[in-house]
Amino acid sequence: MTPPRALGGRLGAALLLAACWAAPSRAGVRTDTHLMLDCALAGARAVCVGERGRVLLGGDGGDWAEGRSGTEATLTAVFFHDERLGWAVGHDGVILRTQDGGASWTTARSAPEEEKPLLDVWFSDARRGFAAGAYGLFLESSDGGATWTPRKVLEDDRHLNALAGGADGNLFVAGESGLLLRSSDGGRTFKALQAPYQGSYFGLLRAGRDLLLFGLRGRLFRSADLGRTWGPVKEAGEATWLGGSVGPDGEAVLAGYGGSVLTTRDGGRTAALRQRPDAKALSAALRLPGGGLLLAGEAGLAVEEAAP
Repeated sequence: MTPPRALGGRLGAALLLAACWAAPSRAGVRTDTHLMLDCALAGARAVCVGERGRVLLGGDGGDWAEGRSGTEATLTAVFFHDERLGWAVGHDGVILRTQDGGASWTTARSAPEEEKPLLDVWFSDARRGFAAGAYGLFLESSDGGATWTPRKVLEDDRHLNALAGGADGNLFVAGESGLLLRSSDGGRTFKALQAPYQGSYFGLLRAGRDLLLFGLRGRLFRSADLGRTWGPVKEAGEATWLGGSVGPDGEAVLAGYGGSVLTTRDGGRTAALRQRPDAKALSAALRLPGGGLLLAGEAGLAVEEAAP
């Protein structure tokens, strides 16, 4: 059983929100009704993961299929290098790897005896990647995720909730109790940054040099200098933010409790906040290639169609 203290980010959503079989919403096309926690693009197709090892593949068109994950562990995060190669992590310290765009997966790691769920995964290329999770768990792979080596990146056991990297070699880690780390050498070494808030952070997004750092009770901060200084995003509201993504055009979309959705195209300098009518908690948001917005959360998946 997962330790109670490990409630946070997508993991907290997985443990605190009951799976909900809700009716379709007028705000968009309902594509599934099981608890889903994260989504990523594999080429033009979206791959989403959630409770009991569930994997769904689809997109704007509304035709969705179920992938074969080979696990019943709740999956908390997914990342793709290209249209075929990707990884997913979750409870029981599980790490999955796919080479066919999410249709089938192999288990690279499983350690239920550790009681340390993994909460995020990120790869800099097809070979080198990182996974982070509860109680300071940090893992590194140099062979495309086939094998993983544990590393210690902080002295205490605070939870590592989110990873965000880029082609410039900067890699950021955000977590509980104001934890914020930066590596300027591609993850080889880390240094602590001065965080703008000493509570828990559940996510961190990168759009070039702009960073968005988010967490409890509407805390949303932006940095234009790789985390050296931070300022609040005034339009953030009061909902806890759980996840989000940045599109190829630099648009960032965040998702949170109460059906809250926030969109910004300028790194948080200005933002638009709204709430979905069903007010269901959301843990991930992903802009689809056709312009629709894919939202994941306690009521499964919903696709909001692109404006005409």
